[in-house]
Order: sequence, then C-alpha cells, then structure tokens
Amino acid sequence: MSSQRQDYILRQIDLLRQFVKRVLLKRPDPELDEALLLTLHLQEKLFPVPPAEFLQLELAEQIAQLRRGESRPEGNVKCRTYALLLAETARLYEHKGQPDFAAGARQMGLYAALSVALDDPADPEANLVARELLVQLDPLSLQPSVIALLEQLKES
Repeated sequence: MSSQRQDYILRQIDLLRQFVKRVLLKRPDPELDEALLLTLHLQEKLFPVPPAEFLQLELAEQIAQLRRGESRPEGNVKCRTYALLLAETARLYEHKGQPDFAAGARQMGLYAALSVALDDPADPEANLVARELLVQLDPLSLQPSVIALLEQLKES
C-alpha cells in the first residue's frame, strides 16, 4: 500500500475516533449509522475486494488478503490499521446496542493485531490494541483461530 494511501486511511481512522467520541456523547442513531458506514468505506480502502466478499473470508484468509502484494512491514501496517478500524467499529456496535456485532468486530480486530504481534513482537501498537481488545472479550467466546494465535504468542 502506498504511504499516501496509508496516511489517508490512518487520518480517516483518527477522524472516525473523534466522530465516535462525539456520537457516543450524544448517541443519535443517524450519526451512529453514518459512522458505521464510514467504517465500511474505510474497509473498502484497505482491501482490494468488495467488503461483502472480504467479510465472507475466514480470519486467516482476510489477513492473507491484506498482506498480499505488500512487503512484510507494509502488510503489518495494513493489518494493524485493520485492527484499529475494527476496534472503533466494535465501539460503535456496542453503543448501538448490538453487542454480538461488537464482539465479532473485537475478535476480528484481535486476530489482526495478534497476527502483527506474532510477526513483529516489537510492534508496540499491535500489542496494545491486542491487549485492549482481549480484555473486552469473554475468554469463553474466543474463536479457535484466535485462541491458536494467543497460544503461539505465549510460546514465543
């Protein structure tokens, strides 16, 4: 991914964070919906395929799709960006009263962050996002693929 495109997406995620904070203080449903649409738009910018197609992939396939055609560092940046985007998406779903969607977004984000943390253990942001998402999830609800990455991280 070009650095210009990456900068654009990161700036948009930062704007999304600000928007989420403002929306959560007011909690107007139309703005929550608008913010969720923005998250889908940002996902479209990250992935070379339409979101409907991308979201049907298993987590490991999503990460592979993100990394495809990228250098190792750029692939990690895309995965970390996806984890950050999913963390914000989860907050929106939570405040919209859709805890199942929030948990799903958190698990997907955790998987993406753990993928980066395993590939680059020195990446502080990936490790921080992973920890933040993990504490928000019920350990008994973790998907086997997420558990497998957690176990790999413990072993490394």
